[in-house]
Amino acid sequence: MLDLSYMLNDMTKEINTTEPEFKVITNKKDEPDYKAVSKFVGGMVEVVSFPNGDLLLLNEEGKLMGLPLNPEATALWRKHFTKETHSFGYDDFVVGPAMVIQKDALNTWAN
Repeated sequence: MLDLSYMLNDMTKEINTTEPEFKVITNKKDEPDYKAVSKFVGGMVEVVSFPNGDLLLLNEEGKLMGLPLNPEATALWRKHFTKETHSFGYDDFVVGPAMVIQKDALNTWAN
């Protein structure tokens, strides 16, 4: 079996460790650009649109990198995507640093 743990260690060195693991942006003036979000999540940004129009921004490769569970973002995910409203994905989880931009705070991010 091929040992790739050394690669994971190198990749996770760039992960945000000084900021809170979960941010909520509520004002347009605080909306970050892609570069700032990428730095916060530690890599490529995945954008998930919640049914209410809010956006969840997270590391696209977080699960592959073995990032730790983000309980706040996971709880929000499961609040929006329930078994009653979605056939699949309702039991998914979020790992690593994540950010929510509320619908009313969206300015440059597509919704």
